[in-house]
Amino acid sequence: MVVLIAAGIPQVFAQSPAPSPATNAIQIVELQGSVEIMPAGGTVWIPAKTHQSLQPFDRIHTAADSRVALRWSDRSIVPFGASTELEILPPDAPGSLSGLHLIRGVLSFFHRDQPGRIRIITRGAVAGVEGTEFILAVNDADTTTLSVVDGKVKFGNDQATLSLTNGEQAVAELGRAPTRTAGFIANNLLQWCFYYPAVIDPDELPLTVDEQKTLAESLAAYRAGDLLAALKRFPSENSGSDAVNLYHAALLLSVGEVAGTEAALAALPKPSAQTERLADSLRQLIAAVKRQPPVTTAAPHLTSELLAASYFEQSRGVRETSLQKALPLAQQATVVAPDFGFAWERVAELEFSFGRMKDTMTALDKSLALAPRNAQALALKGFVLAAQNNPHAAIASFDAALAADSALGNAWLGRGLSRIRTGDLKGGREDLLVAAALEPQRAELRSYLGKAYLAGGDDAHAAKELALAKKLDPKDPDVTSLFRAT
Repeated sequence: MVVLIAAGIPQVFAQSPAPSPATNAIQIVELQGSVEIMPAGGTVWIPAKTHQSLQPFDRIHTAADSRVALRWSDRSIVPFGASTELEILPPDAPGSLSGLHLIRGVLSFFHRDQPGRIRIITRGAVAGVEGTEFILAVNDADTTTLSVVDGKVKFGNDQATLSLTNGEQAVAELGRAPTRTAGFIANNLLQWCFYYPAVIDPDELPLTVDEQKTLAESLAAYRAGDLLAALKRFPSENSGSDAVNLYHAALLLSVGEVAGTEAALAALPKPSAQTERLADSLRQLIAAVKRQPPVTTAAPHLTSELLAASYFEQSRGVRETSLQKALPLAQQATVVAPDFGFAWERVAELEFSFGRMKDTMTALDKSLALAPRNAQALALKGFVLAAQNNPHAAIASFDAALAADSALGNAWLGRGLSRIRTGDLKGGREDLLVAAALEPQRAELRSYLGKAYLAGGDDAHAAKELALAKKLDPKDPDVTSLFRAT
C-alpha cells in the first residue's frame, strides 16, 4: 500500500508509434529469493537469473519465501508464488504460443494476447485461455483450483469441461469432473502479489545481546533498506523468542507471505505489551493493503505503529483527509526514530503527492543516506527526476530500484512512463504490463496501462484496462484524474 507517486509527471502518451508484433520468447522479468531452472533433458537444478530465456521442457521452481514472473510475450505475464514448480510446454497448435504445465503451487496469469494461444495443464485439468486474468493453484494432492478474475477460461479434463468467467471458480480433483464453487475474493488469493512496505523499526524489537549478534547481518541489510537480503540472511536456527519471530514475520510480509506472517504472529506464545503493539503494527499494515477495518484503535506512539497508522489512513481513501492525516503520522515517526530510513521515505512519498518538491528532496536525501538499498526510495527518486523532465536519469534510478527489488510495481510503472517519454512506446508498454501483472489490484497501474494501449491504437485493450481500474477503485481521485487526462 503506497501513495501514487507518479503524480506531477507530464503527459507521455501523445503521438507514439504503433506497437510491434508479439514474440514467442519467454523471459524471466522478476525474481525474488531462491529460484532454480532445470534445462530440458537435464537432471540438475541451477540458479535462475533475471532476463534469462526459457525453452520448451525447461522446468522452473521457487523455494519458500520466493517468487518469480515470466514474460510470455509482450502481452502476457505469469507471476507465480513460493513453493511453485512448472514446466514450459511447446506450442500445441500452429499460431499458438508455448504452454505450461503447473506441477504444484500457484500462479497468476495476466493475459493480453489473442484468445486461445496459450494452453495450461495440470495433472487434473486443462485450462484453455480465452480471456485475460485468472489464478491457478495445484496443491499436494494434485487438486487444481481455477479462479477467473476477468475474462473466460475453458477448464476441464476427461470427465467434463466448464466455461468460467468473471468471479467464477472451479475445482478439479484427480479422476473427477471439475465442479463449480461458491466463488472467491480476488484480494485474498492475490496477497502474495501485493507490495508491503517495511514498518517495523528494529530498534523497537526487545532483542537480547546474543540475538542481536545472531541477527547482525540480517539487521544490517534491513536498516540499509534491502529487505530481500535481510530475509536471505535471517538465520535458519534462532532463539525462537517473540522478538525474533516478530522480526521474521516482518521479513515474510515484505515478500508477500501474508499467511506465513499471520501464522507467525498468532504463534507468539506470551507477547509483552511492546511485542503485541509491534505485532498489531503488522496486522494493521495487512488491513491497510486489504482495505479491511482497523485492527487496533489504540493511539500510536511507537515508530512502527505510526508508520502502520500512516498507511492505514491512506487506505481509507477519503479524498479530503486521508493523505493529510497520513503525513503527520509519518513525520512523527521520523521524530521518534530519526535514523530509520523507511520512515523518511514514507514522508518523502507523501510530500511528493502534495507536489512539495523541496520537502520531498529533503526527506528523500535523508532516507537514501540512511537506507541506500531501499527500492521504494530509489523508485521515488526516479519519479522526482521524471517530474524534473530528466527521463534518462529517471530510468537509471528505476533500474537501480528494480535491481534492489524486481517485484516493485512502482519501479516498473516509473520506468515504463519514462521509456515512453523517450519515444520507446513498446518497451514502456511492456514495463506497464509487468507493473499491472505484479500488482493486479492497483487501479492506477491499470489506468496507465490503458493509456499506453490507447496511444498505440489498441482501443479495445485500453477500454478494458480503464474499466477494470474504475471497477477496482471507483472513488480513487488518482484514478479519476487519469480518466480526465486520457
